[in-house]
Amino acid sequence: MIYLKSTEFFARSDLPITTELRAPQDSFPEHAHAFEELMVVSGGSGTHVINDVPMNLSKNFICFVNRNDRHLFENVDNLHLSNVLFDPAKLSVDSAIKKYIPTRQSEESSGWFINDSCSQHVNQIIARLDSESHSNTAESKIICQSLFNLLLVELSRGRVKDISQGSDEEKVISLLAYLHSHYAESNTLEELAYKAKISPKLLTKNLKILTGMSYNRCLNYIRLSKSLEALRYSEKSITEIAYDVGYHDSNYFSTKFKQLFNTTPRDVRLGVSVILTSQ
Repeated sequence: MIYLKSTEFFARSDLPITTELRAPQDSFPEHAHAFEELMVVSGGSGTHVINDVPMNLSKNFICFVNRNDRHLFENVDNLHLSNVLFDPAKLSVDSAIKKYIPTRQSEESSGWFINDSCSQHVNQIIARLDSESHSNTAESKIICQSLFNLLLVELSRGRVKDISQGSDEEKVISLLAYLHSHYAESNTLEELAYKAKISPKLLTKNLKILTGMSYNRCLNYIRLSKSLEALRYSEKSITEIAYDVGYHDSNYFSTKFKQLFNTTPRDVRLGVSVILTSQ
C-alpha cells in the first residue's frame, strides 16, 4: 500500500493546511497518509473505497478521510475533486471552530451533501486557499487558517436539509442525501419524486447524470455498502444486517450482495476480499 507523506504536499513543515486539486481525478490504488483530508466533489462520478467499504461519489458530496484510513478511487468518470489536506495538531482553532472539524466518531464522518449555493462559496474559498497555501509567507499562513475556519463553517451550514427546494439537479442531490440517511425505508422512485416535487422521469434522468446509476441500482449500492461495513465492523448476524439496511429477505439480500461484490456475506465474514462490479 502507498503511504503519502506530508513533505510531498505541504510547502513547509510548519504549515497546517494545503490543497490538492484533481481535475479530473484518475483511478488511484489504495493509500493512506500522514494528514487528514476533506474531499469536495465538484463534478463527475466515481467509486471511493474507504477501509474496504465503497461509496459512490457525485457532485456536491463531501467526504472526510482520517489519517488512519485506507482508501482508493476506481470506476471514475470525469471525477473532479478539491482536496483540503490538514494536520489537526498544527491547527490554531478556538473551541467555537473545533466542533466543525469532522472526526471518525462524528455523524458526518462518512460524508454528506451540500447545496449549490454552498458549493459556489466553498469553491471560491478553496480557490483562494489553493493560492495562499502554496505561498511561503507568514501572512499566507494566517490567511490559510482563516479560510479553513470559514470553509468548515460553510460546509456545515450548507448541508442539504430540504429535498423540495432548488433546481431539478439540486433536488436530486437532496434526494441522494436523503437516501444516505433513509436507505432502509421502502421508498419507491415515484414516492421520492413526489416528495421532491419533481417528475419521476426528470429524477431518473438527473440521477443517471450525477451518479451513472438508475434509482434501483443507486439504492441497492447504498444499502449494500452499508451492509458491507456492518459485516466487517460489527458483530450482528447476516440476517440482522439484511433487515437493518432494508432487505426483508436474507436470501434476496445475499443474491444482491453477490451481484455487486462478487462474493457472499458469509464469505466476507470469513475474511474474503470483495471485488466491486463495474457500474
